[in-house]
Parts: sequence; C-alpha cells; structure tokens
Amino acid sequence: MGTIVNVITILVGGAIGLLFRKGFPDRVAQTALQVMGLFTFLVGLKMAWETQEMILVLISLSLGAMIGEWIDIETFLERFGGWLERRLAVTEGSPAKGFIYASLVFCVGSMAIVGSINDGVKGDHSILYTKAMMDGIISIPFAASMGFGVLGSAISILLYQGTLTLLAAQLQSVFNPVIIRELTAVGGIIVMGIGINIMGLHKIKVGNLLPALLLIIAILLIQSYLRIHGLLL
Repeated sequence: MGTIVNVITILVGGAIGLLFRKGFPDRVAQTALQVMGLFTFLVGLKMAWETQEMILVLISLSLGAMIGEWIDIETFLERFGGWLERRLAVTEGSPAKGFIYASLVFCVGSMAIVGSINDGVKGDHSILYTKAMMDGIISIPFAASMGFGVLGSAISILLYQGTLTLLAAQLQSVFNPVIIRELTAVGGIIVMGIGINIMGLHKIKVGNLLPALLLIIAILLIQSYLRIHGLLL
C-alpha cells in the first residue's frame, strides 16, 4: 500500500507540474531547477555522512562504476526514456532526462529502503506515506522543468519499492542496521551526483553507479562472514 500511494502522489504531482509548465518562464523554471539541484545535493550529503565504512563505500562505488560503464546502464535508461517518448507521442522536449533524474532521486535513499522493509516486514506504511508526500511535492517542479518523463518514474518506484517490500519478508536477516546505513551512504553519494547534474555543474553518469548499491551489500555480507569465522578482525 505504501508503494501504491507513492506512485499516485508522483503521478498527481507530475500532472500538476505539467499543467503549469507553459506558465513558467524559462528563467523561473531554470532557477527552480537549480534550487532542486542544491536541495538534492544536500539530501545526498546528509545520507552519505552516515557512513562508518568509508573505504568499503569507496570500493563499492569504484567497482560499481566500472560494472555500470561496462553494462552502460545510463544508455539503457536513456533509450527507455526515448521509447517512452515515442510510445506516448510526446514531442515537446525529451522525457529521458526527467525520467532518469526523478527515478534516481525517488528510488535511491534511506526512506525508500527502510520504508519498503518496514512495509514488508511489519506492515507499517508510515515511512512510505511520508516519502510519498515528499516525492509528490518534488515531482511538481521536476515535471514543470523537465517534462513528461518525470511521470515515468512512478514505474521505477512501483518496481523498485514493490520488489524491496516483497523481498523484505523473505530476507529479514540481510537488512541489518549496518547494511542499511552503508547502503544509504552509497545512495547518498549517487544522489549528490544527481544534484551536480541538475545544477549543470558537470555531467556525471549517475545511472552507471547503480551497481554500487548491490556491491556494498555483498561486501558487507562477506565481511560479516569472515568476522564470524575468525578470518577478519
């Protein structure tokens, strides 16, 4: 239920943003986008600051970036955005940018992870309800500035949070506080990259960093195994 509400708020917020898009002067939309970039960077910094395993975070991001570049996740996401554009016959602007940024902002974060786990394990929707309100508000300026693709991020939320919620009940022992903390830190660095891109300071292929989220989990599980068996201090 928490994920479904989150999807609805993004669609509603995005629709409102599209309605006001033509009423936004370019300079106003650009300034609003820069503010969102600054806010996104701040959120990412706060998340990343929680880490207590900086070296492991660095290793996961480095290896994740290499894997992501090899697979070229960013290009896949852009092609999906292009397919969405053609499928929905959208001719004003490209939805690829909005889809990628909105999907990463809404999916990568501690609230998505902890909220989905709470929803799946305890049936507690409160965290995801709070996140849904935030995402709905953020999707308004996102859609106004970046267009129709922002609504497509609702699909990402449905698949990502829905999958996490379903897996949480089966993998309760995997999502311990340490993994959630470091996963949040890795996600925070990726979100910081999104903020930099939104502000137009530099082009970072944030989509290609996503494998780092899986790698940090694997690394921490291996570390825990080695410690349990006395092979690591």
